[in-house]
Amino acid sequence: MDHSSRDAGGPARYCPPSLFGDAEKETDLDAYSAWVAEAIEAGRYIGLLVEQDGNTIAGAGITVLDWGPTRGDSCTERGRVVNVFTAPAWRRHGIAKQLVTALIDMAETQGINTFSLAATDDAVDMYAQLGFAPYQSEMLRKAKEGGVI
Repeated sequence: MDHSSRDAGGPARYCPPSLFGDAEKETDLDAYSAWVAEAIEAGRYIGLLVEQDGNTIAGAGITVLDWGPTRGDSCTERGRVVNVFTAPAWRRHGIAKQLVTALIDMAETQGINTFSLAATDDAVDMYAQLGFAPYQSEMLRKAKEGGVI
């Protein structure tokens, strides 16, 4: 099922608890859900959910990033695969692989040809089967509390 604004919180609600601390979880989820709704409306997020008997059992998304042309790639957008999840009882059935494949196909019809992601150890093999390969290590810098470094 494609995401719509009404279910935009779906991906955020299924994030592993380790991604958010208990105290900040609801605030972070609410902020992310609001962002997803806006991104869907703006065409900056492509998402799919799979339901079984009215329950969401899997989902995945691609965030469309304004990138700018680079050497060897004139495309001005890139896709970041995000929010890939499968309920424990449904894992190892190929659902996540089908979702990511469908999302990449959808994004490619929009002219996006480069994709990135962060993979858990359990998912590395699946992404390799889809053509993803390790890339130069990324680095991250976050502002300290209050926005001051």
